[in-house]
Amino acid sequence: MNFFEREMRMMFGDSDIIQEPKFVGRTMVGKLDDDLRVKLQFVSTFIAKHYDAIQVSIINRKDGVVDKETLKFGDIVGMRKDYCGNSVHPYMWDDDSGPCWYIRISAEDKARISISVCPKTRCSFSKEIQTRAGTAMPSLLS
Repeated sequence: MNFFEREMRMMFGDSDIIQEPKFVGRTMVGKLDDDLRVKLQFVSTFIAKHYDAIQVSIINRKDGVVDKETLKFGDIVGMRKDYCGNSVHPYMWDDDSGPCWYIRISAEDKARISISVCPKTRCSFSKEIQTRAGTAMPSLLS
């Protein structure tokens, strides 16, 4: 299991909404119902190999893509200071020493990302975040 798979599993692997999840690299595919599938993928929105967002695609198994949305980590958890003091979106990157979070985020931030995509995910701190946010926490797969 690579770094991206591990991060994807931690954020979305225990969802009550996504059934039969399959993980490959930066991508997770799962079943929503008999006809709908969901594809979650870490993507670069600006610089190659800087994975600063998650793309969510809803796919009808017979008719193809129904909807697609890209959520930047910084829009969900806020901007962070990098090692030079610049405000940047948090991102994972794949450099010569292997993939990692360049701008580290907490387990609570990862839970916030998972809740934004899929509210019924059992991720670290997710119940605490949902309680603080109330029932109006927006998410794509509710």
